Amino acid sequence: MEMADMIDRRLISLGLDVKDKEDAIQKICRMMYDAGKVIDYKEYLAGVRERESECATGMGNGIAIPHCKNSCVKDAAFTLVKLKKPIEWGALDNEPVDYVIMLAAPDSSDNVHLKMLSKLAVNLMDDGFRKSLKDAADIDQIINIFQTRKEQ
Repeated sequence: MEMADMIDRRLISLGLDVKDKEDAIQKICRMMYDAGKVIDYKEYLAGVRERESECATGMGNGIAIPHCKNSCVKDAAFTLVKLKKPIEWGALDNEPVDYVIMLAAPDSSDNVHLKMLSKLAVNLMDDGFRKSLKDAADIDQIINIFQTRKEQ
């Protein structure tokens, strides 16, 4: 499973305008639903909220990775969302979040969500990758960043 192969242009947003964390979660869950990755918006939203209530998914460095493993997920997917302005997320470093990578995984025994989380975590620990991703000005640049990473 390569993250570059999973990129869906419909799940990339640069400059999403949100009021707060809840607004961000709702809008990004809607992106998943509108792209056909989840079959039930309300169930997926509830799953993301439930996971977030267990432990905030703000990872630090301005990035949050909310996620949900649920039977309403049709296809494993992830969003790449740059927020218009940083918001409070309850991140590990107590800094606001300006980039949200939301994962959706089917409720299957192959644990695809753990594989996705692992690959993302490894990539995001690389300062150059993280900076490139956050600085990307358009969708093609984001796709190129992941494809270049895949080739290494």
